[in-house]
Amino acid sequence: MYMFKYIKHFWKDNLLVGFILFGGAISQTFGSVLTASAFNALIAFDLQEFVVITLQMFIVYMFFLLFTYLQIVKQNQAIQKMVTAIREDITIRMEQTSYNGFHEKQVGTYTSWLSNDMNTIETQTYSGIYTVASGIISTITSAIALFFFHWSLVLWSFIVAGLTLLLPRIYQNKLGEAALATTQENEQFLSKSNDVLRGFDTLFSYSKLKKITLDIKEASLKLANAKDHQARVTGKVAILGALGNVFGQLSTLALTGFLAFRSLLSVGSIASTGGLAGTIFNTVGNISQQIASIRSTQPIFDKFESISFDKNSGKDRLTELNDGFVLNNLGYAYGEKEILNDINYSFNLKDKYAIVGPSGSGKSTLLNILNGKLTDYTGSITLANKELKQISGKDLREHILYIDQVPYLFEGTIRYNITLGEEFSEVELKQAIIDSDLEELVRKLPEGLDTSVGEAGRSFSGGQRQRIALARGLIRGKNCILVDEGTSSLDEESAVKIEDSLLNNPTLTVIMITHHLRPSTENKLDGILNLT
Repeated sequence: MYMFKYIKHFWKDNLLVGFILFGGAISQTFGSVLTASAFNALIAFDLQEFVVITLQMFIVYMFFLLFTYLQIVKQNQAIQKMVTAIREDITIRMEQTSYNGFHEKQVGTYTSWLSNDMNTIETQTYSGIYTVASGIISTITSAIALFFFHWSLVLWSFIVAGLTLLLPRIYQNKLGEAALATTQENEQFLSKSNDVLRGFDTLFSYSKLKKITLDIKEASLKLANAKDHQARVTGKVAILGALGNVFGQLSTLALTGFLAFRSLLSVGSIASTGGLAGTIFNTVGNISQQIASIRSTQPIFDKFESISFDKNSGKDRLTELNDGFVLNNLGYAYGEKEILNDINYSFNLKDKYAIVGPSGSGKSTLLNILNGKLTDYTGSITLANKELKQISGKDLREHILYIDQVPYLFEGTIRYNITLGEEFSEVELKQAIIDSDLEELVRKLPEGLDTSVGEAGRSFSGGQRQRIALARGLIRGKNCILVDEGTSSLDEESAVKIEDSLLNNPTLTVIMITHHLRPSTENKLDGILNLT
């Protein structure tokens, strides 16, 4: 991603901001020029001329204030559009990444990208670019005004301005490194904070809540050190720019005085040239720092590119299921630890299966492979006579539903957590509620389906959350359902009812993991895969 890509995309908004900046610069410069005329009127004791010029200055500065207001409003609107577009591009890349690709980074890292990094881009990148643009426009208008006083003032101003711009480049690379280090520490701080705060219940049970303070303090100190280092480097850049600024203003004042002594300028000109030169050197002093600061954010844009695309995206299409899963010499390992080895089995369409075995035997790993989450397996798996890892992940999940052990509920209502914002008829919704044994729960709640589930579903028990997750899957009418202990948190009666609903459906292919295979369930299965 490149920072200027978004400026080009929203060129109309940015062009409007440019016109506003130009209007503000013109009014400010015109006001400075009028200052010379006001001083000359005072020196000549011409009261009428002085009053007229003062009124003109008032009108000019009212326009300047109007342009300033418009700049604040329109600049913010343009920045928010660009930042929203960046967030959208990041999340689109997340949509297109693989399961493993997404989990290469912690959720806290992505959260930091979408919050802390966006704040940095707002304040350092785009606000900085507008500051630079404003400075360039002000410098041009001020230089034109100085030229009408005397050409030597313009020449000298640009010589000193060039030196002022060159000085901060000494620390350009160091500033970029410091900015990147700060964003990385921000990511680590968010990750550590999320991790320890999510463990509140566990720490509470063990009377170890002090760990929250210790861990967050440790992460905060590391972040503070990174920000302190960045501030030191930024400070050096600012001082170098300010040094050129001070020298430029004083030397221009001296040159104006010299020209006045030579009768090449009016005495009142010293009031305007000082202000105009001040605009140039203040601008150039800030520009040097801003340019370095803007460039230092490029590594932030670069790291957004690190989200890998799903290699299976756009490969073999899966339009319909005409054959089930066939496993040949299937193997899988996490690093050097072998989990599955030489598995040979077939799951036929519309049949019902259970996967059993001791903990650590690879049951959940197998379901994650069948669901397309894990593609780095050895051996072969075919679905509809196509190699599984070559099938488009999106197409695969159009036919297959995976229900895991700990279903996640989004903050919102029961209805939203079932539909996920998609449109379903009331008939479809009601049937999903019945099939997942949610009917009685919904009936007892005063707000029914519009009851809030709380943060991550904390308002409901584990069993109730699993029922909502089941309803979420059943309403989508998938052909094949993979259930990883999907009824483990339910009471016996509810578990049997839901399992019967799945196993008695002649159109479904069901593959479930269970640690407790009931005789009533076993009798309805077409096969059992025992992983030992």
